[in-house]
Amino acid sequence: MEESILTEWEVVDNFGILTINNPPQNFLTEPEFVLLSDLQRWTGDESLRGLIIQGKGRHFCAGADKDKIMSVQGEEDIKNNLSKGKAILAHLQDLPIPTVAAIKGVCLGGGLEVALSCHFRVASEKSIFAFPETGLGIIPGLNGTVNLPGVVGMANAIDMLLTCRTLNAEEALEIKLIDYMVPKNEVFDYSLNFLKKLTSDRPLNVIHAVVKAFVNARKLPDDQAVEEGIRVFCDLAVDLAESRKTVG
Repeated sequence: MEESILTEWEVVDNFGILTINNPPQNFLTEPEFVLLSDLQRWTGDESLRGLIIQGKGRHFCAGADKDKIMSVQGEEDIKNNLSKGKAILAHLQDLPIPTVAAIKGVCLGGGLEVALSCHFRVASEKSIFAFPETGLGIIPGLNGTVNLPGVVGMANAIDMLLTCRTLNAEEALEIKLIDYMVPKNEVFDYSLNFLKKLTSDRPLNVIHAVVKAFVNARKLPDDQAVEEGIRVFCDLAVDLAESRKTVG
């Protein structure tokens, strides 16, 4: 196991496990909850077939420390800190492997922004979700305002942000904020088994191609994303033909 700022890293059966380690509530005392260089090194392991993000102990993450927010010193410091956090979440979103947020307990504010950076969210039936920022006179500062509408729809996103209301797991499942709801003691195992089933019998180059195609669709103009898809299709088709010749 390795550590970096507020996180731990380990690999289980070729699946990376990134754990936010600041119990009991796993507050993000800074947006930079892991060194980007460490995260890049860990996730650069070519044998990884997926990634799980979880919180240490009872909770996923209660977001930013409110006292820390209230004691900020100057606009430039705020921008610099947020830029580091945004770079971490951008790296997670650009990974060419499927990612799962395994959520227990509270998932609030910045913690929910971390969860929204994953492709899937598996949550305990006792978990709760909220964006409390507007109650403090601010808004989510990382990716919340960008990713939330695409997950739950614009109406639900505006409602969550302006009312600061807390959603239980059933309500979160109903608006598709989470994808699966399971008993508390099954969250991690369900997440790991889900990734195993999702990627079983699929070569790593195909897993990478599929996930990267969706990354390109999000980041590139449509025509460039299509062209890149064609290029990858051709590469895979050539590899497949060559492998069949070798077997024959």
